[in-house]
Amino acid sequence: MTIHSQSPGRRPFYKYMSPVTACIVAESRTVQYSSPLTFNDPFDVQAGLHFSFDIDSLPGKVLRRLEDLAMSPLPPTVDTEDVWGKLVLLVREHYPSRGIPAVLKTAYGAEPLRRIVRTIRETQRQYQEHWWSRLLPGARVFCVSEVRDNLLMWAHYAQNHTGAVFEFWSLPEEDNLLSVAAPVEYRPCPPSFFSEEEFIDDLLSLKRLDVQSLYRRYAYVKSNHWAYEQEWRVWYPFSDTTDHDFIPIRPAELKAVYFGCRMDREVQTRLTTLLRVGFPGARLLKSHRRSDDYALEFHDA
Repeated sequence: MTIHSQSPGRRPFYKYMSPVTACIVAESRTVQYSSPLTFNDPFDVQAGLHFSFDIDSLPGKVLRRLEDLAMSPLPPTVDTEDVWGKLVLLVREHYPSRGIPAVLKTAYGAEPLRRIVRTIRETQRQYQEHWWSRLLPGARVFCVSEVRDNLLMWAHYAQNHTGAVFEFWSLPEEDNLLSVAAPVEYRPCPPSFFSEEEFIDDLLSLKRLDVQSLYRRYAYVKSNHWAYEQEWRVWYPFSDTTDHDFIPIRPAELKAVYFGCRMDREVQTRLTTLLRVGFPGARLLKSHRRSDDYALEFHDA
């Protein structure tokens, strides 16, 4: 599974809002970064950190990996202070004359192999406990879209076209939070927290798991039912607030606001006044239904 590391560069992102939320954002000059525990999709970041491989078959696969390492022409790089790293080197040294079973029995008895299944089950339990009790409650996410004219999102998130879409920009030169946004990956089912190969490499101290990156990549995956949103998100852990943080909007970040085609006139007047005061450089546009297509077009308000 890919770990997102790409930078969005200098580009626009779009946030769909109800009329009430749009006025609150314009007046407070802040946006809300929310806990995943409050998301409308209960599967989003909350699917469970499962492992998609047969844990009980691991002992045999570890043995086969040890044999591959023993026969490799190049010595593997392992942690020589780790019990399994020492075992890898010991197997390489004695495998030609004695074979893996004899080396294992002489060095550790049968305990290491019996311990593999217990180890991974305990590892899963610890990761899940950390995820649910510490990371998820403290994580904060801000979700935006690549597009401003998605009819489904105008209906769902902008309250049946009565709300607005705010155009925020990623500004790498100012190092704003959106400059570290990453795209969401849409998949048919939740990803495994790590793969069988990754676990065996970590167990044998060949390549340690980067646990923080594992958690992070898990936070950027959603069901492919949501692919129409074309979502990017900013994710950061370890907030000490209850459900959300309010992050100030820099004046340069907000480039435009698009009023819904069904926005109430009084709401539009109030929102216009708030934006002219708080963000005088933002362009204000009104959306209109096209008569020849299922689409919107935008004109200066």
